[in-house]
Amino acid sequence: METLKQTAIAAISQLPNTANIDDIIVVLYQIRQEKEADPYAKPVSCYDLAKNYIGCIEGPQDLSTNKAYMEGFGL
Repeated sequence: METLKQTAIAAISQLPNTANIDDIIVVLYQIRQEKEADPYAKPVSCYDLAKNYIGCIEGPQDLSTNKAYMEGFGL
């Protein structure tokens, strides 16, 4: 599967040498519209966004196991 960057580079490289920044913006906008309309595009989960940060700080493994940590949250 082609990445967004590869798609953009391929589309921009097909523009004539006389293309200006407005032409490039139009191409990028068209790619964006196509990607948003893609029903098979894989959604990104919260886990995918945060996985590099999971475990990067120290603390209890699970705050919910100690009821003292849950005071004030309706429990």
